Amino acid sequence: MTTDASPDGTTAHADDGLEGEAARVWGVLTDLYDAFLAGDRARLEAHLDEGCTMWDSTIPLLRTKADLRAGRGGGDNDPAYPSPVGLEASDPVVGLLADDAAWETHVLTARFTDPALDEVLRCTSVLRRDGGGTWRVVHHHEELLTGPGRPAPSRRLAGA
Repeated sequence: MTTDASPDGTTAHADDGLEGEAARVWGVLTDLYDAFLAGDRARLEAHLDEGCTMWDSTIPLLRTKADLRAGRGGGDNDPAYPSPVGLEASDPVVGLLADDAAWETHVLTARFTDPALDEVLRCTSVLRRDGGGTWRVVHHHEELLTGPGRPAPSRRLAGA
């Protein structure tokens, strides 16, 4: 599924081919990104388990949902670094570990008003389904692949 920000700041989703619980798991992430772009902090945080841990190579101080709430991550508090105006989540892979556990990976492209700031990140999340059937992120990892000061990676595995 792709989450594209239109010029008016809304988002649209393309068909990703996922079905059933895999589609519901992926829907958590795409709605989380929609909430971020809409500035809906409550909706964004509702997708995160209270004990959610985070690892973001672009915001090293952000480790927990409590850090996010306290603004210790940087990001929103750094006027020198703007928020993205568009997010494109693509190439989802979802795995169901059990009836109440899942993982997902995807590529996230963050677009800024200044294209020189655009970033491509590799993301991985682990989710749990609560007793009411709601999937929540218990861990989210974002690794910067390309962006300001970081060119496209060029290493390859031996034999690849």
